[in-house]
Amino acid sequence: MTRRVQYTQNGDIDQLHIAEAESPAVGPGQVRIAVRYAGLNPVDLAVVGGAFGEATGPKGNGADFSGVVDSVGDGVTDFSPGDLVFGGRPHRTQTTHLLIRDPDERLDTIPPGLSTEVAGGLYITGRTAVAGIRALSITEGETVLVTGASGGVGIIAAQLAANLGARVIGTASEANHALLRSLGIESITYGEGLEARLREVAPEGIDAAFTTQGEDELARLLNFDIPAERINSIGAGPQVADTYGVRIDGEAAAGRGDLAWLAKAIAYGHVHVPVARVFALDEVQNAYRFLRDSHPAGKVVLRLDAAPLNEEQRRFLGH
Repeated sequence: MTRRVQYTQNGDIDQLHIAEAESPAVGPGQVRIAVRYAGLNPVDLAVVGGAFGEATGPKGNGADFSGVVDSVGDGVTDFSPGDLVFGGRPHRTQTTHLLIRDPDERLDTIPPGLSTEVAGGLYITGRTAVAGIRALSITEGETVLVTGASGGVGIIAAQLAANLGARVIGTASEANHALLRSLGIESITYGEGLEARLREVAPEGIDAAFTTQGEDELARLLNFDIPAERINSIGAGPQVADTYGVRIDGEAAAGRGDLAWLAKAIAYGHVHVPVARVFALDEVQNAYRFLRDSHPAGKVVLRLDAAPLNEEQRRFLGH
C-alpha cells in the first residue's frame, strides 16, 4: 500500500488529507520511487485553490521529491534499484511510492555531497531560479536586486547572481538578514519605504532585478529606470510581459540539465539551500500553514515513511 496527500475538492489547506491506495505497478520504461522527502511550494496552494482548474475527483499534491529507486520496468538502463534520485512530478509527489513514467525527462541521480533532504525540495525552486537568472544576462560588476531573497526561489537566485560576479541586494525580513549576509548578499528590509532604502544603498542605480512578488512591486521597480528586459518577474502573473515588457522566465523555461547542474553546484558548496523545517507526512496541513504564514528562509519539506538508507547509500552521500 502507498500513502499520499490528496484533495477531492478545491479549497484551502484543510482540503488536504492522507489517503491510502495500492502501490503503483511498474510498466516498461517506468521507474518507481520510494519517496523520502517531498518539497512544498506556494504554487501547490494555488493548485488546491483552483487557480489551475477545478478538482473533479481525488487529486494528488506536490511537485518536488527525492528518494530511492525501488523498482524499474523493462527497458530502463539509466536507473537501478537502490539509486538515490530526485526530480519533479507535478501534482503527484507527496506519496510514499511514486511512479515515474518518463524517467529520462524527470529523474536525476543525487550527486555525492547533496542530502536527500535538500534534493527533495529543489525541483520547482531550483529550475525557476536558474531559468530566471539566465534570462537577466548578468555580467560581472553589475548591481542586481533580488526580492524575497530568503525564500525558496530567491535564496538560490541571489547566490547564482553573486556567483556571476554581481553585487546582489536582497530584500528580506530583518530576521533573515544575517543569513543573507553570510551568503554574500547585501540585505535590506522589504515593505514600506523600500524605494528610499534602495536609493540609499544603490545611488548609482540597479542594472537588473529578479522579482518574486506581485505587480505592485514590479511597477515600483520600473521607477528605478531598470530596463524592462532586465527585470524578470515570477510572481506577478504572465500578463506583465505584455503590460510592462518584462521577462517572466520561470520553471517552465528551464532546460533539462538545469536541475542536475544546480545539484552539483550545491553539492560542491557554491550554493547553499537551507531547509527551514521538516514535517512528517501526517503534518501536511501544518506544514503548509508554516510555509504560508511564517515566510521561512529556504525550503519546507515533508518527510515520508521511507526505509532508512543502507550503509552504501550513506557512504555515497558522505555520511
